[in-house]
Amino acid sequence: MTRSSLLVAVLMALLVWLLSRETDTLRAELDLVAVRADQAEQLADRRRADVERLAAELGSERSLQERLRREQDDLRAALIGHQQALEALRHENQRLRDWAAKLLPAGRQLREQSALSDAESYGERLSGNAARPAAAESPAH
Repeated sequence: MTRSSLLVAVLMALLVWLLSRETDTLRAELDLVAVRADQAEQLADRRRADVERLAAELGSERSLQERLRREQDDLRAALIGHQQALEALRHENQRLRDWAAKLLPAGRQLREQSALSDAESYGERLSGNAARPAAAESPAH
């Protein structure tokens, strides 16, 4: 072999060795990229699952809030009804107290008349104009 062919053979061997090293480096980088891609894909899957879980929780939360709003509206309406009933009872009780405080006409007459001391004064009262009319009879049940 000649020197030039030996030089070409050495250069070719060197080139093959450099290409082999470069290929090994590229394979190592490719493996690292593949690992990182797998990690990124796993992270994306976890994030996707988190998004789906959070969306489901949000839907549950919204339906719960809507149910609570309806219950609150129902309670508010019931409270208003109770407050109105209470106010009506207060008004009714006040009217009842006002009515009870008034004397009936017959009761007023009895209070204004002097007390009867004997049978003679009772007879005089019945024969006079101060006698009360008899109460109307109520129909039998």
